[in-house]
Amino acid sequence: MMPTAKKLIKKLIKNKLSLAVAESASGGYTSYLLTKTPGSSKVFKGGLVVYSLEAKNKLLGLPIKNLKKTQGVSKSVALALAKGIRKKLNADIGASLVGFAGPDSPKGIKPGTFFIAVSFKKTRSKKIFIQGTRDQVRKKASQLLIRLIYESFYRY
Repeated sequence: MMPTAKKLIKKLIKNKLSLAVAESASGGYTSYLLTKTPGSSKVFKGGLVVYSLEAKNKLLGLPIKNLKKTQGVSKSVALALAKGIRKKLNADIGASLVGFAGPDSPKGIKPGTFFIAVSFKKTRSKKIFIQGTRDQVRKKASQLLIRLIYESFYRY
Protein backbone atom coordinates (compact mmCIF):
# COMPACT_ATOMS: atom_id res chain seq x y z
CA MET A 1 0.00 0.00 0.00
CA MET A 2 1.25 3.44 -0.88
CA PRO A 3 2.07 5.75 2.04
CA THR A 4 -0.38 8.64 2.18
CA ALA A 5 0.26 12.29 2.91
CA LYS A 6 -1.30 11.65 6.35
CA LYS A 7 1.29 8.96 7.15
CA LEU A 8 4.10 11.17 5.90
CA ILE A 9 2.98 14.16 7.99
CA LYS A 10 2.74 11.97 11.11
CA LYS A 11 6.25 10.64 10.44
CA LEU A 12 7.66 14.15 9.93
CA ILE A 13 6.06 15.38 13.16
CA LYS A 14 7.36 12.35 15.10
CA ASN A 15 10.89 12.93 13.79
CA LYS A 16 10.71 16.74 14.14
CA LEU A 17 11.61 17.25 10.47
CA SER A 18 10.47 19.97 8.10
CA LEU A 19 9.68 19.65 4.40
CA ALA A 20 9.61 21.95 1.36
CA VAL A 21 8.71 21.04 -2.23
CA ALA A 22 9.37 22.42 -5.70
CA GLU A 23 6.83 21.29 -8.28
CA SER A 24 6.58 21.73 -12.00
CA ALA A 25 4.21 19.48 -13.97
CA SER A 26 2.03 18.73 -10.92
CA GLY A 27 1.15 22.41 -10.62
CA GLY A 28 1.06 22.36 -6.82
CA TYR A 29 -0.86 19.11 -6.38
CA THR A 30 1.77 17.67 -4.02
CA SER A 31 1.51 20.77 -1.83
CA TYR A 32 -2.27 20.42 -1.92
CA LEU A 33 -2.10 16.80 -0.74
CA LEU A 34 0.24 17.76 2.07
CA THR A 35 -1.63 20.85 3.27
CA LYS A 36 -5.05 19.21 3.29
CA THR A 37 -3.64 16.95 6.00
CA PRO A 38 -4.24 18.05 9.62
CA GLY A 39 -0.96 18.85 11.37
CA SER A 40 0.88 19.75 8.17
CA SER A 41 1.49 23.30 9.38
CA LYS A 42 3.87 21.87 12.00
CA VAL A 43 6.23 20.46 9.37
CA PHE A 44 5.48 21.78 5.88
CA LYS A 45 7.47 24.96 5.21
CA GLY A 46 6.00 25.53 1.77
CA GLY A 47 6.11 24.79 -1.89
CA LEU A 48 6.97 26.55 -5.09
CA VAL A 49 5.32 25.86 -8.41
CA VAL A 50 8.23 26.42 -10.79
CA TYR A 51 6.31 25.57 -13.92
CA SER A 52 8.28 27.57 -16.48
CA LEU A 53 11.99 27.45 -17.24
CA GLU A 54 12.13 31.11 -16.19
CA ALA A 55 10.64 30.29 -12.77
CA LYS A 56 13.16 27.49 -12.22
CA ASN A 57 15.92 29.94 -13.12
CA LYS A 58 14.71 33.03 -11.23
CA LEU A 59 13.36 31.38 -8.09
CA LEU A 60 15.81 28.52 -7.57
CA GLY A 61 18.84 29.59 -9.59
CA LEU A 62 19.01 26.82 -12.17
CA PRO A 63 21.02 27.94 -15.24
CA ILE A 64 18.67 28.68 -18.14
CA LYS A 65 21.12 27.15 -20.63
CA ASN A 66 20.95 23.78 -18.86
CA LEU A 67 17.16 23.96 -18.55
CA LYS A 68 16.69 24.57 -22.28
CA LYS A 69 18.60 21.38 -23.15
CA THR A 70 15.93 19.18 -21.54
CA GLN A 71 12.97 21.59 -21.37
CA GLY A 72 13.45 21.43 -17.60
CA VAL A 73 12.72 17.72 -17.33
CA SER A 74 15.70 15.59 -16.30
CA LYS A 75 17.27 13.84 -13.36
CA SER A 76 19.72 16.71 -12.86
CA VAL A 77 16.93 19.31 -12.84
CA ALA A 78 14.90 17.31 -10.29
CA LEU A 79 17.96 16.92 -8.05
CA ALA A 80 18.85 20.62 -8.30
CA LEU A 81 15.29 21.66 -7.48
CA ALA A 82 15.13 19.37 -4.43
CA LYS A 83 18.42 20.76 -3.12
CA GLY A 84 17.45 24.32 -4.03
CA ILE A 85 14.06 24.35 -2.28
CA ARG A 86 15.57 22.70 0.79
CA LYS A 87 18.14 25.47 1.03
CA LYS A 88 15.77 28.31 0.04
CA LEU A 89 13.22 27.46 2.74
CA ASN A 90 15.74 26.09 5.27
CA ALA A 91 13.96 22.75 5.45
CA ASP A 92 15.31 19.41 6.65
CA ILE A 93 13.95 17.75 3.51
CA GLY A 94 13.57 19.15 0.01
CA ALA A 95 11.60 17.36 -2.68
CA SER A 96 10.81 18.02 -6.31
CA LEU A 97 8.83 16.81 -9.28
CA VAL A 98 9.32 17.61 -12.98
CA GLY A 99 7.78 15.98 -16.01
CA PHE A 100 5.57 16.05 -19.04
CA ALA A 101 1.94 15.37 -18.12
CA GLY A 102 0.77 15.34 -21.74
CA PRO A 103 -1.00 15.06 -24.00
CA ASP A 104 2.00 16.62 -25.81
CA SER A 105 5.71 16.51 -25.01
CA PRO A 106 8.96 17.31 -26.81
CA LYS A 107 9.96 14.99 -29.63
CA GLY A 108 11.51 11.78 -28.38
CA ILE A 109 10.03 11.98 -24.87
CA LYS A 110 6.85 10.14 -23.96
CA PRO A 111 4.08 12.07 -22.21
CA GLY A 112 3.92 10.74 -18.64
CA THR A 113 7.70 10.87 -18.13
CA PHE A 114 8.61 12.34 -14.73
CA PHE A 115 11.62 12.72 -12.48
CA ILE A 116 11.09 13.00 -8.73
CA ALA A 117 13.80 13.76 -6.19
CA VAL A 118 14.34 14.04 -2.46
CA SER A 119 17.19 15.83 -0.71
CA PHE A 120 17.58 14.64 2.87
CA LYS A 121 20.72 13.08 4.32
CA LYS A 122 21.50 12.07 0.76
CA THR A 123 19.87 13.22 -2.43
CA ARG A 124 18.16 10.65 -4.60
CA SER A 125 15.96 10.68 -7.64
CA LYS A 126 13.76 8.36 -9.59
CA LYS A 127 12.55 8.36 -13.18
CA ILE A 128 8.95 7.26 -13.49
CA PHE A 129 6.54 6.74 -16.35
CA ILE A 130 2.81 7.09 -15.76
CA GLN A 131 0.01 6.44 -18.21
CA GLY A 132 -3.37 8.11 -18.09
CA THR A 133 -5.03 11.43 -18.65
CA ARG A 134 -3.16 14.63 -17.87
CA ASP A 135 -4.92 14.94 -14.52
CA GLN A 136 -4.41 11.27 -13.59
CA VAL A 137 -0.71 11.53 -14.42
CA ARG A 138 -0.23 14.70 -12.31
CA LYS A 139 -2.01 13.15 -9.31
CA LYS A 140 -0.12 9.85 -9.51
CA ALA A 141 3.25 11.65 -9.82
CA SER A 142 2.44 13.67 -6.69
CA GLN A 143 1.51 10.50 -4.80
CA LEU A 144 4.75 8.84 -5.92
CA LEU A 145 6.76 11.83 -4.70
CA ILE A 146 5.09 11.54 -1.28
CA ARG A 147 6.03 7.85 -1.30
CA LEU A 148 9.67 8.64 -2.15
CA ILE A 149 9.85 11.18 0.68
CA TYR A 150 8.32 8.66 3.10
CA GLU A 151 10.75 5.93 2.00
CA SER A 152 13.71 8.26 2.59
CA PHE A 153 13.26 7.71 6.33
CA TYR A 154 14.01 4.01 5.99
CA ARG A 155 17.12 4.38 3.88
CA TYR A 156 19.12 6.55 6.26
